[in-house]
Amino acid sequence: MSSKDELIKRLNNAMAWELAGVIQYMQAAVMVTGYEREIFREFFHESSEEARDHAEAVGEKIAVLGGVPTVEPATIRQAADIQGMLEAALALEIDALNAWQACHEVAEAANPGTMYWIEEHIAEEQDHVDHLRKLTGKVKFAAGDIDKSKGTTA
Repeated sequence: MSSKDELIKRLNNAMAWELAGVIQYMQAAVMVTGYEREIFREFFHESSEEARDHAEAVGEKIAVLGGVPTVEPATIRQAADIQGMLEAALALEIDALNAWQACHEVAEAANPGTMYWIEEHIAEEQDHVDHLRKLTGKVKFAAGDIDKSKGTTA
């Protein structure tokens, strides 16, 4: 397999994760209930739209490289409550980040512009992972790190 073929294969894997995001986030947007609905429906809706935009962009890149963009989504995780939806979103974003990082490993098969484009996607996916880590409570602050002399309490 040529380096370009490997890049196309890995880009298709990234596209599969973006397609999964379209579906998973759309379902979460329509299923979220309770007081969380007002807060998270728009978050999930916008995330679905962003994943669709990413899927279209990566599909264009695959096509310009001479490949056929996939139509099969990667794993779609479902949940019925907000915590489960956020955990599923975090898992999705970690998988997408890993897929984009795998693309970067072989990006030199294309051109510098494609490499930079992939790096932009990696940065966006990392931002999503970081944001969802905070939303799911995966980020912890040590009480000893809070400067209580400035009026802040733990």
